[in-house]
Amino acid sequence: MKRSLLFAMLALLGALTLHLVVAGAQEITPESVFFGEHEVFAPLTLPIDIDPARYSNPFDPADIELRAIFNAPGGDQRVIPGFWMQPHEDVCPPPCTAEDLRPVGPPMWQVRFAPDAVGTWTYALQVLDDGQVVQAESGQIDVIPSGRPGFIDVSPNQRYFQYDNGRSYFPIGHNLKWSWEGAGGLHAYREWLQALAAAGGNYARLYIDVPWFIGLEWQGEAGDYRESQAEAARMDAILEAAAEHGIALQVVLLWHQAAGTYTDPPLVIPDNLLSPAANIDWSDHAYSVLNGGPLSGPGAFFYSERVRELFQRRLRYIVARWGYSPQIFAWEIVDEIDSTANYAPELMDSWVQSMAEYLREIDQDRHLITSGSRAFSPSAAANPLLDFTQARFYQQLPLEAAVDQVAGVLDPLRRSAQVNPSPSLLTGFSLNPWYAPTAADPDGIHLQTTLWAAALSGSAGSGMSEWGDTYIVPQGLQRHYTALAAFSAGIDWANLNLQPAEAGLYTTNANLYDALRFDGFNRRLFEPSAERATQLIAQDGVRPGVEQVSAYLYGTLYNSQRRQPQRYRVTAPRDTYFEVGISTVSERAMARLFVQVDGQRSAEMIVRPGGGDVALRVPLLAGEHDILLDNTGDDWLEIDYVEVEHLVMPVRVLTLRDSEAGVAAAWLLHRDYTWGNVNAGIVPTPLTFRYRLDRMPSGRYTVEIWQPLTGEVIGEALHRVGADGVLRVELPPLADQLALRIMRMAEVPALPAATSEPVSPTATAQPVIIPVAPPPATMSPTPTPPPTRTSTLTLEPLGLPLRTNTPRPTRPAIAN
Repeated sequence: MKRSLLFAMLALLGALTLHLVVAGAQEITPESVFFGEHEVFAPLTLPIDIDPARYSNPFDPADIELRAIFNAPGGDQRVIPGFWMQPHEDVCPPPCTAEDLRPVGPPMWQVRFAPDAVGTWTYALQVLDDGQVVQAESGQIDVIPSGRPGFIDVSPNQRYFQYDNGRSYFPIGHNLKWSWEGAGGLHAYREWLQALAAAGGNYARLYIDVPWFIGLEWQGEAGDYRESQAEAARMDAILEAAAEHGIALQVVLLWHQAAGTYTDPPLVIPDNLLSPAANIDWSDHAYSVLNGGPLSGPGAFFYSERVRELFQRRLRYIVARWGYSPQIFAWEIVDEIDSTANYAPELMDSWVQSMAEYLREIDQDRHLITSGSRAFSPSAAANPLLDFTQARFYQQLPLEAAVDQVAGVLDPLRRSAQVNPSPSLLTGFSLNPWYAPTAADPDGIHLQTTLWAAALSGSAGSGMSEWGDTYIVPQGLQRHYTALAAFSAGIDWANLNLQPAEAGLYTTNANLYDALRFDGFNRRLFEPSAERATQLIAQDGVRPGVEQVSAYLYGTLYNSQRRQPQRYRVTAPRDTYFEVGISTVSERAMARLFVQVDGQRSAEMIVRPGGGDVALRVPLLAGEHDILLDNTGDDWLEIDYVEVEHLVMPVRVLTLRDSEAGVAAAWLLHRDYTWGNVNAGIVPTPLTFRYRLDRMPSGRYTVEIWQPLTGEVIGEALHRVGADGVLRVELPPLADQLALRIMRMAEVPALPAATSEPVSPTATAQPVIIPVAPPPATMSPTPTPPPTRTSTLTLEPLGLPLRTNTPRPTRPAIAN
């Protein structure tokens, strides 16, 4: 709402409203006011006069309390706190480098609210003094439809976000944590929001607990915000600007340095970088005993009952003044809980949970709630009271060598998804956590790849750069948002069941592929294995990871209570093999390795007691497969490694798939297209592949091929998927990136099965036993040494569908 309209409404309401003040009264008969028509989700402000003689601290609800009770047309009731404010206005005549906010008019009391349903609402304003209602007003509002989308909530699929009107909200943006006088203050922040929206962005992350921009308790007495009303006025103005430009704000309520001690960064910060003086910590805060507060040290922040009371008072004021706004996407309780003093996960997880409970109560469940940590914390991510989890990824340049940016981004997102099914967002990333990476990557190559990697990983939005104000804006890097915004606009994130899937890329040149081998199992005999889960064998490793998976497969006679088969899923881009190495077998009895592929017995191998140093290799056709490893022998065997040949491609592929709706989205990145190579002038060699995606419903599809660097649709074609459920798309030469947007068309009569791509002959693709001692393995995709050819026994396939062989039952071979 424009400021002029807001003040006009306040004046109108002040003229219409009759206030009843009855000292010591037990029963108050409120005056009824008809407010008139009001648009759904539009801000509504109800002023009320309260005698200043009734209170000494207007922010302490134990001293004086204003609340509003709103009754929705459907019968739901919302209890919303009111607040005291001192209006401010900007008196700086243009052109101004920064705002000059000065008090204007007398202080006032208000209730702010945005009705979220069409129909007739009633409300009652109550003023409580010493727990007694001493003043009351009531009224009625006729709420009419509007084009406003409403508040943002988690979507029905529990993986993404949506507005109240059902429209998907897919966050794209960056951190705009604060502004400061040297950067242009509030004026600059408004310009940043405008530029973000113009590029297609719709998200920003804002701190309201810093002393140089917005912070309620960095000056004055703890729990008294009269000296911070200019800062609060900045937040009012930012919400108005965010509404004007369609930006949703993730609002950080507690900055970690307010509960910690500042330490200098471990390197010299370039002196030509603009930033506020951030060497502030708890000793500068109103809670510090140095400033008359209750804390003698930062470590007591999360223990002190007095601080808990003060912080909840601050939350109440924040919700009362700004909780009306649908532009607030989420409340973030604390930015980096693990960066506070004396971090104790169990205690601080409990503190976050209690603050989330209180916040949800006073906010009446209008906004999402989250909390952050610098490093991934399984216990923090698993907090059931948080609506979504956050991931962060910071490289350590120049102190440490650069690592794979995309792999680093995907890791915390995937770990969050493993412990909490709620949506997850990458809300902070950078090439280093100390200053903007302008010199290292002036064109924002790592920014652009991170945007798309996060978006196509199964995260609920793009990645959010740490340096919106000092890197993205000065370098004009918002241009990278436009392509992703256009691409994502055509996807119904909120209502589809998009899940990460592995797609294959086929080419006739087998030399372009590498094997993937992993061996990092838990090798403690008789120790329980992790909960049974299907391990996804992907190009970048195995997920969720085998570190807690026992290397031992127990048999059916001895230790049978520990028996737990292993399950894997792999998408082979071409015909290949799946190999299991066995290092040792129990001295007491034989073991029998049993391999099942797609529910069919594929191969098995008997290993005598005390045997080992053998491997069983099972052929796999191109496509997606479920594999089960079991031991149907008498006692245990120890898995040495698992390997899949021809799996790792020179192009990284991230795919999201809804197998029921027939919708998919994919992003392909040439592994040589990195920010380091681009800045060094290295041009990747173009590659040509055929994209293959399994488990799609039969029918006709439209496939759009996008260029993510420009947002251009460079190709569009109709494709058919037959009864085999395989979609195949010929791709143009790839030297940097491509993206695919795949949509199934209306139902058509059954189509013949699509033909398979040409492959090399497979007449000899049969399970084999290989008596070798495999080399040490790593998770890195490296070429696999050829197996030793001595004493190799060839097995007849057991139920595995090969192209040129007819499977028939055989007795299992025995390996010494």
